[in-house]
Amino acid sequence: MYRSKFLIVVSFIIVSLMLPIVVGASAKIDGYFIAQKSCEAVHSIKKGTYPFTIQKGMAYKVKAKNRAFQATHYLIYIDQLEKNPNRWIPIDCGLLLTGCKTNQVVKKSKSEKEYLLALSWQAAFCQSHKSKTECQTQRDDRYDATHFSLHGLWPQPRNSVYCGVSDKDKSIDRRGYWHLLDPLTLSENTFSNLIISMPGVASYLQRHEWIKHGTCYSNLEEVYYRDSLSILGQINDTNISTLFANNINNIITLQEIRKRFDESFGIGVGKKVDIQCDKNGLIVDLWINLKGDIGRDKNLSILLKNAPPARKSSKSCESGRVDSVGF
Repeated sequence: MYRSKFLIVVSFIIVSLMLPIVVGASAKIDGYFIAQKSCEAVHSIKKGTYPFTIQKGMAYKVKAKNRAFQATHYLIYIDQLEKNPNRWIPIDCGLLLTGCKTNQVVKKSKSEKEYLLALSWQAAFCQSHKSKTECQTQRDDRYDATHFSLHGLWPQPRNSVYCGVSDKDKSIDRRGYWHLLDPLTLSENTFSNLIISMPGVASYLQRHEWIKHGTCYSNLEEVYYRDSLSILGQINDTNISTLFANNINNIITLQEIRKRFDESFGIGVGKKVDIQCDKNGLIVDLWINLKGDIGRDKNLSILLKNAPPARKSSKSCESGRVDSVGF
């Protein structure tokens, strides 16, 4: 009898000693953390080391919480950090979603990601958007009169949109009230280049493209537009843009455009390109398929080579006229 009581007491003491360890241990989580305000994520909760500020509305993969019960922090993965990408973030900084209930789908490895790069011929775009500021101010000597403009870089599949974006901001964006969306955090150099290469900045196009597509590309506006402009620059520096500039008011074919892509970036990549025309037969957009880690594989030849062939859309055309500035 006494032996049994002794064993019970010993067992109780052992369990009591172990309990704080179990409670204090981290617990794995599979989900996403949506930041609802700007907060600092740190490498060490106790020491507050290597702080990194995350922005409101961004979505991050969650790996664990710091305690199984009464947790105070989530361990998130910040993909733009090359070293020590795991950081602890206070749980009151945002919302935890499990079971992939957001538009932020489980990510593929960066080398497997596919994108659709949309480039506009601004003069043709303006024919159906005459009231926009960038169209009212377009001139023959402006950069976008003889070069492609950035429309957007769209993660695929096409339903990869509005990742971690609030319902309020989605509503604002879908109604076209882009000026009411939050300003973007961009370096002076990137924004200066964007003004030239994306005339739609005059109508806040950059805010729309970021919130709808960029949020599914990166956690940082700077990364999204830096990579987009890098790809655009490679195309505008080739004889592809020259083909358009030298044939204003003339008709060119998809076959000619694909040939120029083959000459500039490698045999066979031209089939990754499609052209979009309006009802008047004007070439409005180039749609270019890409695949890979754009931030790493900065050479467009690699991204084109790995991409799937272009698919036809309702506005695809086999040839079209290159429009000139003016209505």
